[in-house]
Amino acid sequence: MTALPTDELSELDKRVLAFEHDRAQHDRTKEAEIRVEFDMSPARYYQVLNRVIDLPAALALDPQLVGRLQRLRQARTRARAARAFVAPAPDPREEER
Repeated sequence: MTALPTDELSELDKRVLAFEHDRAQHDRTKEAEIRVEFDMSPARYYQVLNRVIDLPAALALDPQLVGRLQRLRQARTRARAARAFVAPAPDPREEER
């Protein structure tokens, strides 16, 4: 018998995907819900989520959700990189010296 790709997901992985499916919008209460639902910090939750959305089994389980989450992650990564390479504006106080 061949295992289905979704069999490779742990129960936590499946719960994280279900949580994201139900919580499409990010708001302040999401972080509190993460603490209650998963008994972990939001930072740790997002580490788990980022690992899960890279799993082929997650893509097989819910391709639309995983694709959306991957696109959001890529957009955040691009925005962060763009901010990192912007030269800071000159400080006008330094010109007075």
